[in-house]
Amino acid sequence: MQLLSLFKKTIGVLLLFGLSTQILLAEKIYLSSSKQQTTMIELYSSEGCSSCPPADQFLSQFTESEELWTEYIPMAFHVDYWDYLGWKDVFASPTFSNRQRTHKQQGNLSSVYTPGFVINGNEWAGFFKPWRSLPKFDSKPGILKVSIDRHSATISFPATKQKLQYNLAVLGMGLVTDVRAGENSGNQLPHDFVVLDHQHQVGLSSISLNLPLIVGKNPKQFAIVAWITLPDSLQPIQAVGGILPEGTIKSI
Repeated sequence: MQLLSLFKKTIGVLLLFGLSTQILLAEKIYLSSSKQQTTMIELYSSEGCSSCPPADQFLSQFTESEELWTEYIPMAFHVDYWDYLGWKDVFASPTFSNRQRTHKQQGNLSSVYTPGFVINGNEWAGFFKPWRSLPKFDSKPGILKVSIDRHSATISFPATKQKLQYNLAVLGMGLVTDVRAGENSGNQLPHDFVVLDHQHQVGLSSISLNLPLIVGKNPKQFAIVAWITLPDSLQPIQAVGGILPEGTIKSI
């Protein structure tokens, strides 16, 4: 009888724990920047480029930084213009290639190349120097917020009195690819902060977007980044991001 009573109590505790977990996952997720401008680091990379793995590794170092998400937000946009060398980068998109070309058109880049870094809308060549020093920014544009309720994200920037472009990107963390052709043939390439989806919408103080279904990618974790720009510019005004709890993003 004592064993039966203990078994019932154990089952009760497990059920309670399971219920609590469901309640936790059902709660809203809130992310908020500080008033200080967050430094947004864009890396334009490709698995078909032999010069890119060191840049990808540089970006992955931010996973160990205490300033990740609060001061620095890294993102890797994989471009498709190296696919012709024999290896099709599964993370690459012509949209991301066009984004890099737009940076060039807007004067943010001297040319289109990989690996290419853009920090807060400005070309950064510091990666290629012996001592890599990230630029400092003193702007205090205000607080950018993101709230996630089930599979919808609301981005808000109450300080604005004009229309802005609101951006939302889903990032993959802990991705690994066995490259079988091209310049990196035979190498296993690890990736973090890979942009798997990017949406944008123009609005005033807030907008809402549906979280995407991610197909054919299996990251260890998902992260999300939101940032705002003027409608005709790629230079970020403010950014916010963070790791998402398991189950927030659907993937198949």
